[in-house]
Amino acid sequence: MPETLLIGFGSALIMGLAFGAGPCNITCLPYLGPVFLGQKNQGFKGSWKTILPFSLGRLTGYTLLGAVAGGLGLSVTKLIEEGIALQLLGLATILAGLFLLFSGKLNKNKACQSRHSNAAVQEQEPVLFRKKPEPARKKSGFYLSISLFSMGTGMALNPCLPLLTILSVAATMANPVDGAKLGIAFGLGAVVIPTLFFGLAIAWFSQQVKFNLSEWRKPLEKASAYMLIMLGVSTMFGWIQP
Repeated sequence: MPETLLIGFGSALIMGLAFGAGPCNITCLPYLGPVFLGQKNQGFKGSWKTILPFSLGRLTGYTLLGAVAGGLGLSVTKLIEEGIALQLLGLATILAGLFLLFSGKLNKNKACQSRHSNAAVQEQEPVLFRKKPEPARKKSGFYLSISLFSMGTGMALNPCLPLLTILSVAATMANPVDGAKLGIAFGLGAVVIPTLFFGLAIAWFSQQVKFNLSEWRKPLEKASAYMLIMLGVSTMFGWIQP
């Protein structure tokens, strides 16, 4: 395949942009859409908390695939794809759904504990030295970010046709560093347009849905979490493939 040997960083970047402008948005929407609907106060400013870890996970996955293909050939990437990709993506999706489902209760309990502890301390302090109650720490947000990062990695480990071309070139290079560079180039191109799409269009749409259905906010958030859990189970069993 002499033509593929001409693919460099710029060509891989363009291929990633072309992929990210079309099939990638369709593939990612079932996984990220419920996350936007399931989070509270998720708008333009808060959308990066969802998009950033997911995009970093995808970029990491593409880089690893390129490095592995460059060092060990395409056979290993196929083994990764068939062995753990769907399981990783499915498990991460299930965890994301669980964190969304229980985040409200966790934050509520922490807020109550924080208010009680602050009130007890304030009773023992002079009025002039009393501090304002500190907001409850939202550890569930951190765990959700880890799940989103894993979802992005699992998504990248299911190579599409353009990525397989990149990996074929990386395999012929027989150099993990050069393969990783191609993976990074493709990944950067692949995440740019979806980041804008989800950060602007989907964030705005989900915000409008929750605003116009404010009386159904809690059922909508729970339904989104259950959708993620069901999607994760279906992905793990191979019933749904991105």
